[in-house]
Amino acid sequence: MKTNKFDYPGSTALITGASSGIGAAMAAALAQRGCRIVLSARDTVKLEAVATQLRREHKVDVTVVTADLSEKDGALNLHTEIMRRGLTVDLLINNAGFGLTGPFLSHALSKEEEQVQVNVTSLMALTHLFAPAMVKRQRGGIINVASLASFQPQYNSAVYAATKSFVLLFSEALWLELNRSNVHVLAVCPGPVVTNFFERIGSKPPPQAISAERVASETLQAFDKKQPVLVPGALTTRIQAFAHRVLPRAMVARIAAHVSEKIMTTGTK
Repeated sequence: MKTNKFDYPGSTALITGASSGIGAAMAAALAQRGCRIVLSARDTVKLEAVATQLRREHKVDVTVVTADLSEKDGALNLHTEIMRRGLTVDLLINNAGFGLTGPFLSHALSKEEEQVQVNVTSLMALTHLFAPAMVKRQRGGIINVASLASFQPQYNSAVYAATKSFVLLFSEALWLELNRSNVHVLAVCPGPVVTNFFERIGSKPPPQAISAERVASETLQAFDKKQPVLVPGALTTRIQAFAHRVLPRAMVARIAAHVSEKIMTTGTK
């Protein structure tokens, strides 16, 4: 396995969904390694707060570019603005995403379509827009944040799991396609992470939830080792991810439903 590490100092990383959670943790971890940072999300105020902290703690260049990836042209607009500013993206981290919880038919079609737009279409578009320059330079990286839900159907999160399965399979294919161009692609598939997601649904993180900082740390370690897929966290989480290889799919779906229901109800406020 190749172990040549990405040259972080002097490189520029674009991180979507960077206003909090895994995105903000990835920005901090990269800034600590000397990387220039471009932060993107919808909330300019939160992005500026993250940028201020990064500049103060790590003395790196940080640029804020507000973008809404739920819009049809959101990815194109983000790419256009970054090009207008004369920025070169060496590392693209497609972290922006969101998930609806509850039965599929309980949500408006427009909300389900928005979920697909952010998790799939904009991620694919940003990859298509930024990867050609990396290939031309024979240098770069793309980290796509998928989910533990990538590996199985997800009860009460049907579309979310399907979108994250796309991210996983798309990333694995690109890992092979772009390898010869020295552009490394990694899919990160975290289980429960201590973010504001659980607060939004009125619950507390389950015991197996890990910190966003741990996800960021393990992600960069896997990226440096040129791994195609990472399931961060405990061994039990990785076992859950790959259970579909040895168990019938119907059983995997029922187990996933049980785990999902338990997570959503554990510690409910």
